Amino acid sequence: MYDNKGMTMNTLRRYIESILSESFRHQGSYDYFRVELPGIGYAQGGTSLRFKECQSDVDKIKQSPEYLEAEERYLSDPKNVWGDGSLKKFTPRFYDVENAWIHSPKNRGKGHGKEIYKAFIDKAVEYSRSYGAVFVGAHHCTIGSGTSQAAKRVWKSLTREYTSSGDVIFIGL
Repeated sequence: MYDNKGMTMNTLRRYIESILSESFRHQGSYDYFRVELPGIGYAQGGTSLRFKECQSDVDKIKQSPEYLEAEERYLSDPKNVWGDGSLKKFTPRFYDVENAWIHSPKNRGKGHGKEIYKAFIDKAVEYSRSYGAVFVGAHHCTIGSGTSQAAKRVWKSLTREYTSSGDVIFIGL
């Protein structure tokens, strides 16, 4: 589909997404942070030791080519050798989205939630660079509950764009 100027709708959508991504505000640090799209909503969360409620999803991802490639890249990097010559262990970080919210009902169902989650994922990636990879998951992966049906719809949409299993996303760096 084309608009009046010959741009495809996908091109227009990518342009709008790039403008939105520049509008996000970030607060916090590597262990707990919040990304906010002013006037629309936010997502916040932090590091976890693991996703005990979604361990089978993590195990499935650990068998994927993307995970194995990230592990190989990490282990072959000379920066990841201890002073005694031994290799550092490949231990990707884990981040869970503890809470997310779209302030006004009129802004729900328009893709803002997905863009906010993507900004959260981007920040988790930034904080995980030296670890070689990151797992990002829904809050229920840490405590067994706490993810709304609306959030689960966002996760379902997101997992189509990343290496994933269930509500767990993996990104090799």
